[in-house]
Amino acid sequence: MSAAELGFQTDTASLADIYARAQQLGFGLAAAAVAPHLRLQYFDQPIGEFLIIGMEPIKTWKGEPVILTVANGGAGLILIGQDGSADAEIPVASRFLFVRSNEAALAKTAQGPR
Repeated sequence: MSAAELGFQTDTASLADIYARAQQLGFGLAAAAVAPHLRLQYFDQPIGEFLIIGMEPIKTWKGEPVILTVANGGAGLILIGQDGSADAEIPVASRFLFVRSNEAALAKTAQGPR
């Protein structure tokens, strides 16, 4: 889902705000290991798609926070890192992969079918 689909109407939003809104809507952060696994399995990714993994940032050897993106920029399938600091400004057209949080899944199960 895109940051715009989360309700942001500006050109960009901070990574912290995007994560907070996703959490309010019942989504959680994926494990960092999701990114390489997805890259190894998502062979038919459309050209031009960049899918940001909603994840807790990992640190580079210099201590900089990084989040991972599964992408097909046209020259091939790639897994890249990008700024994962809380104040990083992300274009709202950017698409994210989140997971359903356990609380949201449990609440939905407790409500039963609708």
